[in-house]
Amino acid sequence: MLVQFSVTNYKSIRETAELSVLEANITEFADSLIRNRLDGVGILPVVMLYGANGSGKSAVLEAIAHLKALIEEPDAMALDRGFALGEAMGEAPTAYDLVFRGDYREYEYQLKVQGGMIREETLYIRKLTDTTYDVAFDRDPEGVYLGEWLENLDISPVTDREPLLSYALSAVHMEEFTMIRSLLGKITYIDCSAMDDGPVEAVCREDAMRRLLAKALDRGGIGIQDIVEEGGKIIVRHGAGALPLEAEGHGVRQAVRVYAAAVLALAEGRTLLADDVNQKLHPKVFRFLLGLFTDPAVNTKGAQLIGTSYDMPTMANRVLRRDEIWLCDRNDRGETALYPLALFLKENGEKVRKDETYYKQFLEGRYGTDVLQRPMV
Repeated sequence: MLVQFSVTNYKSIRETAELSVLEANITEFADSLIRNRLDGVGILPVVMLYGANGSGKSAVLEAIAHLKALIEEPDAMALDRGFALGEAMGEAPTAYDLVFRGDYREYEYQLKVQGGMIREETLYIRKLTDTTYDVAFDRDPEGVYLGEWLENLDISPVTDREPLLSYALSAVHMEEFTMIRSLLGKITYIDCSAMDDGPVEAVCREDAMRRLLAKALDRGGIGIQDIVEEGGKIIVRHGAGALPLEAEGHGVRQAVRVYAAAVLALAEGRTLLADDVNQKLHPKVFRFLLGLFTDPAVNTKGAQLIGTSYDMPTMANRVLRRDEIWLCDRNDRGETALYPLALFLKENGEKVRKDETYYKQFLEGRYGTDVLQRPMV
Protein backbone atom coordinates (compact mmCIF):
# COMPACT_ATOMS: atom_id res chain seq x y z
CA MET A 1 0.00 0.00 0.00
CA LEU A 2 1.00 3.59 -0.50
CA VAL A 3 2.53 5.40 2.48
CA GLN A 4 3.91 8.64 1.04
CA PHE A 5 4.67 10.24 -2.30
CA SER A 6 6.39 13.44 -3.33
CA VAL A 7 7.22 14.97 -6.69
CA THR A 8 9.16 18.03 -7.83
CA ASN A 9 9.12 19.77 -11.22
CA TYR A 10 6.15 17.96 -12.73
CA LYS A 11 3.48 19.75 -14.81
CA SER A 12 2.05 22.45 -12.49
CA ILE A 13 4.15 21.22 -9.55
CA ARG A 14 7.32 23.32 -9.40
CA GLU A 15 8.38 23.00 -5.76
CA THR A 16 8.05 19.66 -3.98
CA ALA A 17 4.46 18.51 -3.39
CA GLU A 18 4.15 15.76 -0.79
CA LEU A 19 1.15 13.51 -0.20
CA SER A 20 1.18 11.43 2.98
CA VAL A 21 -1.35 8.75 3.86
CA LEU A 22 0.01 8.28 7.37
CA GLU A 23 -2.45 9.12 10.13
CA ALA A 24 -2.15 12.56 11.68
CA ASN A 25 -2.42 13.17 15.41
CA ILE A 26 -6.21 13.42 15.39
CA THR A 27 -8.96 11.29 16.89
CA GLU A 28 -11.84 10.98 14.43
CA PHE A 29 -12.69 7.64 12.75
CA ALA A 30 -9.69 5.84 14.23
CA ASP A 31 -11.30 2.45 13.57
CA SER A 32 -11.21 3.01 9.80
CA LEU A 33 -7.40 3.13 9.66
CA ILE A 34 -5.37 0.29 8.14
CA ARG A 35 -2.91 -0.98 10.75
CA ASN A 36 -0.11 -3.48 10.43
CA ARG A 37 0.23 -5.78 13.43
CA LEU A 38 4.04 -5.44 13.40
CA ASP A 39 4.32 -1.69 13.98
CA GLY A 40 0.74 -0.47 14.51
CA VAL A 41 1.21 2.51 12.17
CA GLY A 42 -2.13 3.87 10.95
CA ILE A 43 -2.51 4.19 7.18
CA LEU A 44 -5.40 6.09 5.61
CA PRO A 45 -7.77 4.01 3.45
CA VAL A 46 -9.09 7.12 1.68
CA VAL A 47 -7.61 10.44 0.59
CA MET A 48 -9.58 13.03 -1.39
CA LEU A 49 -7.94 15.99 -3.12
CA TYR A 50 -10.02 19.14 -3.46
CA GLY A 51 -9.27 22.40 -5.22
CA ALA A 52 -10.23 24.70 -8.06
CA ASN A 53 -10.05 23.70 -11.71
CA GLY A 54 -6.42 23.80 -12.79
CA SER A 55 -5.07 23.70 -9.24
CA GLY A 56 -3.00 20.57 -9.86
CA LYS A 57 -5.11 17.82 -8.28
CA SER A 58 -4.90 15.56 -11.30
CA ALA A 59 -1.17 16.20 -11.65
CA VAL A 60 -0.54 14.61 -8.25
CA LEU A 61 -2.25 11.35 -9.25
CA GLU A 62 -0.74 11.43 -12.73
CA ALA A 63 2.74 11.80 -11.24
CA ILE A 64 2.30 8.60 -9.23
CA ALA A 65 1.00 6.79 -12.30
CA HIS A 66 3.85 8.19 -14.41
CA LEU A 67 6.48 6.96 -11.95
CA LYS A 68 4.91 3.51 -12.09
CA ALA A 69 5.05 3.64 -15.89
CA LEU A 70 8.72 4.64 -15.82
CA ILE A 71 9.48 1.55 -13.74
CA GLU A 72 7.28 -0.92 -15.60
CA GLU A 73 7.75 0.49 -19.10
CA PRO A 74 11.17 2.15 -19.40
CA ASP A 75 10.28 3.36 -22.91
CA ALA A 76 8.12 5.97 -21.15
CA MET A 77 11.37 7.63 -20.05
CA ALA A 78 11.31 9.73 -23.23
CA LEU A 79 8.11 11.45 -22.08
CA ASP A 80 9.33 14.34 -19.91
CA ARG A 81 6.77 15.88 -17.58
CA GLY A 82 8.67 18.90 -16.25
CA PHE A 83 7.04 22.06 -14.92
CA ALA A 84 5.03 23.37 -17.85
CA LEU A 85 5.08 27.12 -17.21
CA GLY A 86 8.73 27.93 -16.65
CA GLU A 87 11.59 27.41 -19.06
CA ALA A 88 14.16 27.51 -16.27
CA MET A 89 12.76 24.33 -14.73
CA GLY A 90 13.66 22.47 -17.92
CA GLU A 91 17.21 22.65 -16.65
CA ALA A 92 16.23 20.75 -13.48
CA PRO A 93 15.28 17.08 -13.13
CA THR A 94 11.86 15.78 -12.25
CA ALA A 95 12.23 14.10 -8.86
CA TYR A 96 9.99 11.36 -7.46
CA ASP A 97 9.99 9.80 -3.99
CA LEU A 98 7.63 6.87 -3.32
CA VAL A 99 7.25 5.07 0.02
CA PHE A 100 5.15 1.91 0.01
CA ARG A 101 4.84 -1.20 2.16
CA GLY A 102 3.71 -4.80 2.24
CA ASP A 103 2.95 -7.02 5.22
CA TYR A 104 6.54 -7.27 6.43
CA ARG A 105 8.68 -4.62 4.75
CA GLU A 106 8.64 -0.98 3.75
CA TYR A 107 10.32 0.36 0.62
CA GLU A 108 11.40 3.84 -0.42
CA TYR A 109 12.23 4.50 -4.05
CA GLN A 110 13.74 7.77 -5.27
CA LEU A 111 14.22 8.71 -8.91
CA LYS A 112 15.43 11.83 -10.72
CA VAL A 113 14.86 12.05 -14.48
CA GLN A 114 15.93 14.73 -16.93
CA GLY A 115 15.87 14.75 -20.71
CA GLY A 116 14.86 11.10 -20.84
CA MET A 117 17.91 10.11 -18.77
CA ILE A 118 18.27 8.75 -15.24
CA ARG A 119 20.17 11.27 -13.10
CA GLU A 120 19.84 9.64 -9.68
CA GLU A 121 18.09 6.55 -8.35
CA THR A 122 17.96 4.88 -4.93
CA LEU A 123 16.07 2.00 -3.36
CA TYR A 124 15.84 1.51 0.40
CA ILE A 125 14.34 -1.51 2.18
CA ARG A 126 13.52 -2.04 5.84
CA LYS A 127 11.66 -4.54 7.96
CA LEU A 128 8.61 -3.03 9.63
CA THR A 129 10.12 -4.05 12.96
CA ASP A 130 13.30 -2.05 12.23
CA THR A 131 13.77 1.71 12.38
CA THR A 132 16.49 2.01 9.74
CA TYR A 133 16.61 1.23 6.03
CA ASP A 134 19.12 -0.90 4.16
CA VAL A 135 20.37 0.52 0.85
CA ALA A 136 19.52 -1.91 -1.95
CA PHE A 137 21.23 0.31 -4.51
CA ASP A 138 22.28 3.92 -4.96
CA ARG A 139 22.91 5.38 -8.40
CA ASP A 140 24.24 8.81 -9.32
CA PRO A 141 26.50 10.32 -12.02
CA GLU A 142 29.54 8.98 -10.18
CA GLY A 143 28.45 5.36 -10.45
CA VAL A 144 26.31 2.67 -8.82
CA TYR A 145 26.55 1.22 -5.31
CA LEU A 146 24.94 -2.19 -4.82
CA GLY A 147 24.01 -3.19 -1.29
CA GLU A 148 24.01 -6.75 -0.03
CA TRP A 149 20.58 -7.37 -1.57
CA LEU A 150 22.05 -6.99 -5.07
CA GLU A 151 25.81 -7.24 -4.63
CA ASN A 152 26.11 -10.12 -7.12
CA LEU A 153 23.84 -8.59 -9.78
CA ASP A 154 25.41 -7.95 -13.20
CA ILE A 155 24.16 -4.45 -14.10
CA SER A 156 26.25 -4.01 -17.25
CA PRO A 157 23.14 -4.23 -19.51
CA VAL A 158 21.50 -1.23 -17.76
CA THR A 159 21.61 2.01 -19.77
CA ASP A 160 21.19 5.61 -18.64
CA ARG A 161 17.66 5.51 -20.07
CA GLU A 162 16.53 2.57 -17.95
CA PRO A 163 15.75 2.60 -14.23
CA LEU A 164 17.93 0.13 -12.40
CA LEU A 165 14.82 -0.91 -10.49
CA SER A 166 13.19 -1.98 -13.78
CA TYR A 167 16.15 -4.23 -14.54
CA ALA A 168 16.30 -5.60 -10.99
CA LEU A 169 12.60 -6.49 -10.99
CA SER A 170 13.10 -8.57 -14.14
CA ALA A 171 16.43 -10.14 -13.16
CA VAL A 172 16.13 -10.70 -9.40
CA HIS A 173 13.71 -13.31 -8.08
CA MET A 174 14.18 -13.05 -4.33
CA GLU A 175 11.08 -12.52 -2.21
CA GLU A 176 11.62 -8.81 -1.57
CA PHE A 177 11.75 -7.91 -5.26
CA THR A 178 8.80 -10.16 -6.05
CA MET A 179 6.90 -8.18 -3.43
CA ILE A 180 7.99 -4.83 -4.91
CA ARG A 181 6.76 -5.98 -8.32
CA SER A 182 3.42 -7.02 -6.80
CA LEU A 183 2.96 -3.82 -4.81
CA LEU A 184 3.72 -1.59 -7.80
CA GLY A 185 1.36 -3.68 -9.91
CA LYS A 186 -1.43 -2.95 -7.44
CA ILE A 187 -1.21 0.81 -8.00
CA THR A 188 -4.03 1.46 -10.47
CA TYR A 189 -4.86 4.77 -12.14
CA ILE A 190 -8.25 5.52 -13.72
CA ASP A 191 -9.63 8.68 -15.29
CA CYS A 192 -13.26 8.51 -14.20
CA SER A 193 -14.33 10.96 -16.92
CA ALA A 194 -13.24 8.48 -19.61
CA MET A 195 -14.04 5.01 -18.26
CA ASP A 196 -15.14 1.97 -20.26
CA ASP A 197 -16.68 -1.35 -19.21
CA GLY A 198 -13.30 -3.05 -18.67
CA PRO A 199 -13.51 -3.10 -14.85
CA VAL A 200 -17.10 -4.36 -14.98
CA GLU A 201 -16.19 -7.21 -17.33
CA ALA A 202 -13.22 -8.18 -15.13
CA VAL A 203 -15.37 -8.26 -11.99
CA CYS A 204 -18.16 -10.28 -13.62
CA ARG A 205 -15.69 -13.03 -14.54
CA GLU A 206 -14.99 -13.74 -10.85
CA ASP A 207 -18.07 -14.86 -8.95
CA ALA A 208 -16.99 -13.56 -5.53
CA MET A 209 -16.22 -10.11 -6.92
CA ARG A 210 -19.43 -10.12 -8.97
CA ARG A 211 -21.48 -10.81 -5.83
CA LEU A 212 -19.69 -8.00 -3.96
CA LEU A 213 -20.36 -5.60 -6.83
CA ALA A 214 -24.03 -6.58 -6.99
CA LYS A 215 -24.35 -6.11 -3.22
CA ALA A 216 -22.64 -2.71 -3.33
CA LEU A 217 -24.84 -1.52 -6.20
CA ASP A 218 -27.95 -2.70 -4.37
CA ARG A 219 -27.02 -1.31 -0.93
CA GLY A 220 -25.56 1.86 -2.40
CA GLY A 221 -28.89 3.09 -3.71
CA ILE A 222 -28.22 2.68 -7.42
CA GLY A 223 -31.29 0.47 -7.91
CA ILE A 224 -29.47 -2.56 -9.30
CA GLN A 225 -30.06 -5.88 -7.57
CA ASP A 226 -27.77 -8.07 -9.65
CA ILE A 227 -25.28 -7.88 -12.48
CA VAL A 228 -24.04 -10.68 -14.75
CA GLU A 229 -22.26 -11.24 -18.05
CA GLU A 230 -24.39 -13.12 -20.57
CA GLY A 231 -23.55 -13.69 -24.22
CA GLY A 232 -20.74 -11.19 -24.12
CA LYS A 233 -22.95 -8.45 -22.67
CA ILE A 234 -23.23 -7.02 -19.16
CA ILE A 235 -26.81 -7.44 -17.92
CA VAL A 236 -28.15 -5.51 -14.94
CA ARG A 237 -31.24 -6.64 -13.05
CA HIS A 238 -33.64 -4.26 -11.33
CA GLY A 239 -36.75 -5.09 -9.39
CA ALA A 240 -38.82 -4.33 -12.49
CA GLY A 241 -36.71 -6.34 -14.93
CA ALA A 242 -33.33 -6.68 -16.66
CA LEU A 243 -31.60 -4.86 -19.47
CA PRO A 244 -28.09 -4.48 -20.94
CA LEU A 245 -25.79 -2.06 -19.14
CA GLU A 246 -25.36 -0.17 -22.41
CA ALA A 247 -29.10 0.65 -22.34
CA GLU A 248 -28.81 2.37 -18.94
CA GLY A 249 -28.43 6.12 -18.52
CA HIS A 250 -25.00 7.73 -18.33
CA GLY A 251 -25.16 8.11 -14.54
CA VAL A 252 -25.96 4.44 -13.89
CA ARG A 253 -23.29 3.25 -16.30
CA GLN A 254 -20.73 5.47 -14.64
CA ALA A 255 -21.71 4.31 -11.16
CA VAL A 256 -21.40 0.66 -12.19
CA ARG A 257 -17.96 1.27 -13.73
CA VAL A 258 -16.57 3.17 -10.75
CA TYR A 259 -17.98 0.68 -8.26
CA ALA A 260 -16.47 -2.16 -10.31
CA ALA A 261 -13.04 -0.49 -10.16
CA ALA A 262 -13.51 -0.15 -6.39
CA VAL A 263 -14.45 -3.83 -6.03
CA LEU A 264 -11.30 -4.84 -7.95
CA ALA A 265 -9.25 -2.72 -5.55
CA LEU A 266 -10.96 -4.16 -2.48
CA ALA A 267 -10.65 -7.76 -3.66
CA GLU A 268 -6.95 -7.47 -4.50
CA GLY A 269 -5.75 -4.88 -1.97
CA ARG A 270 -5.00 -2.27 -4.64
CA THR A 271 -4.26 1.42 -4.31
CA LEU A 272 -6.82 2.98 -6.65
CA LEU A 273 -5.91 6.42 -8.02
CA ALA A 274 -9.20 7.79 -9.29
CA ASP A 275 -9.24 11.15 -11.04
CA ASP A 276 -12.61 12.95 -10.89
CA VAL A 277 -13.95 10.01 -8.88
CA ASN A 278 -17.39 11.53 -8.16
CA GLN A 279 -18.07 11.95 -11.91
CA LYS A 280 -21.87 11.68 -12.41
CA LEU A 281 -22.37 10.12 -8.95
CA HIS A 282 -25.11 11.26 -6.59
CA PRO A 283 -23.54 12.52 -3.32
CA LYS A 284 -25.06 9.62 -1.36
CA VAL A 285 -23.81 7.11 -3.93
CA PHE A 286 -20.36 8.66 -3.72
CA ARG A 287 -20.42 8.64 0.06
CA PHE A 288 -21.33 4.94 0.07
CA LEU A 289 -18.38 4.30 -2.26
CA LEU A 290 -16.00 5.94 0.21
CA GLY A 291 -17.55 3.85 2.97
CA LEU A 292 -16.54 0.65 1.22
CA PHE A 293 -12.90 1.59 1.83
CA THR A 294 -13.31 2.99 5.34
CA ASP A 295 -15.28 -0.02 6.65
CA PRO A 296 -12.76 -2.62 7.95
CA ALA A 297 -15.38 -5.35 7.55
CA VAL A 298 -15.44 -4.69 3.79
CA ASN A 299 -11.87 -3.50 3.25
CA THR A 300 -10.08 -6.57 4.57
CA LYS A 301 -6.98 -6.40 2.34
CA GLY A 302 -5.77 -2.86 2.92
CA ALA A 303 -7.14 -1.29 -0.25
CA GLN A 304 -6.85 2.47 -0.69
CA LEU A 305 -8.82 5.03 -2.66
CA ILE A 306 -6.92 8.21 -3.52
CA GLY A 307 -9.01 10.50 -5.67
CA THR A 308 -9.81 13.99 -6.82
CA SER A 309 -13.28 15.36 -6.25
CA TYR A 310 -15.53 18.41 -6.46
CA ASP A 311 -18.27 16.79 -4.37
CA MET A 312 -18.83 19.19 -1.48
CA PRO A 313 -21.29 17.14 0.66
CA THR A 314 -18.62 14.48 1.17
CA MET A 315 -16.09 17.09 2.30
CA ALA A 316 -17.63 16.83 5.74
CA ASN A 317 -16.65 15.86 9.27
CA ARG A 318 -19.25 13.06 9.20
CA VAL A 319 -17.53 11.43 6.23
CA LEU A 320 -13.78 12.08 6.19
CA ARG A 321 -11.00 12.62 8.68
CA ARG A 322 -9.15 15.93 8.45
CA ASP A 323 -6.02 14.10 7.27
CA GLU A 324 -8.06 12.45 4.49
CA ILE A 325 -8.94 15.86 3.04
CA TRP A 326 -6.12 17.38 0.99
CA LEU A 327 -6.25 20.77 -0.67
CA CYS A 328 -4.61 21.93 -3.87
CA ASP A 329 -4.00 25.61 -4.53
CA ARG A 330 -2.25 27.33 -7.41
CA ASN A 331 -0.55 30.73 -7.14
CA ASP A 332 -0.46 33.46 -9.78
CA ARG A 333 2.68 31.87 -11.27
CA GLY A 334 0.76 28.66 -11.93
CA GLU A 335 2.53 26.67 -9.21
CA THR A 336 0.68 24.02 -7.22
CA ALA A 337 0.75 23.75 -3.43
CA LEU A 338 -0.60 20.64 -1.68
CA TYR A 339 -1.50 20.36 2.01
CA PRO A 340 -3.83 18.40 4.33
CA LEU A 341 -6.70 20.01 6.19
CA ALA A 342 -5.33 18.49 9.42
CA LEU A 343 -2.21 20.71 9.25
CA PHE A 344 -3.71 23.88 7.79
CA LEU A 345 -3.46 26.98 9.97
CA LYS A 346 -6.20 29.59 9.63
CA GLU A 347 -5.61 33.33 9.72
CA ASN A 348 -5.87 33.31 13.51
CA GLY A 349 -3.11 30.69 13.71
CA GLU A 350 -5.45 27.91 14.81
CA LYS A 351 -5.84 24.50 13.21
CA VAL A 352 -9.11 23.40 11.63
CA ARG A 353 -11.42 21.89 14.26
CA LYS A 354 -13.18 18.59 13.63
CA ASP A 355 -16.58 20.18 14.27
CA GLU A 356 -16.25 22.76 11.46
CA THR A 357 -18.33 22.73 8.29
CA TYR A 358 -15.43 21.97 6.01
CA TYR A 359 -17.05 22.48 2.63
CA LYS A 360 -18.60 25.83 3.65
CA GLN A 361 -15.25 27.15 4.86
CA PHE A 362 -13.61 25.77 1.72
CA LEU A 363 -16.06 27.53 -0.59
CA GLU A 364 -15.52 30.76 1.32
CA GLY A 365 -11.79 30.51 0.64
CA ARG A 366 -10.86 30.15 4.30
CA TYR A 367 -8.59 27.18 3.67
CA GLY A 368 -6.41 29.00 1.18
CA THR A 369 -8.13 27.70 -1.95
CA ASP A 370 -10.46 30.26 -3.50
CA VAL A 371 -11.89 30.70 -6.96
CA LEU A 372 -11.60 34.41 -7.78
CA GLN A 373 -14.26 35.60 -10.19
CA ARG A 374 -14.63 39.00 -11.83
CA PRO A 375 -17.47 40.60 -13.83
CA MET A 376 -17.40 40.02 -17.59
CA VAL A 377 -17.63 43.78 -18.21
